[in-house]
Amino acid sequence: MPVDLVWAEAGAEVRVNGVPVGHAGVFSEAVRDAFDFKDLTPCGAELDFGNLMGLKGGPVKIKPIPRFPAVERDLSIIVADNTAWAAISEAVRSSSPTELEDIRFVDIYRGKGIATDKKSVTLSLRFRDEDGTLTHETVDGYQAAIVDSLEKAVGAEVRTA
Repeated sequence: MPVDLVWAEAGAEVRVNGVPVGHAGVFSEAVRDAFDFKDLTPCGAELDFGNLMGLKGGPVKIKPIPRFPAVERDLSIIVADNTAWAAISEAVRSSSPTELEDIRFVDIYRGKGIATDKKSVTLSLRFRDEDGTLTHETVDGYQAAIVDSLEKAVGAEVRTA
């Protein structure tokens, strides 16, 4: 929520679950001049740690550092322009093995080589087996199943160029 702050040219109230815990903003020109900031746009925050500490926290989840390396694959697919990331992510998760540790959005491309009603979406997949090192052949199989699911669920085709 926007708020006027003496030290900021643009300020906002910081809330956690609707509870105000402080303010943040972009320092005003007067503050930048007083500290001789050149070619910078510094930002700052004032937080009430009493309010922060009073918020209910959830259980802390930890897991050991992995013993075996991950295999990462980037995958570029072409889908209809109105296809949402949520649909793509769900299609990947619905067919993924337990070894799929993470899926991340990387990029969207529209332009030369892509039909006007389509877009290219690049995603990154990270696989890891907690019991041993994955082979590239095994990951190829996982990726093939994910591509098949994407084809069926969102009409995706693999982008080759």
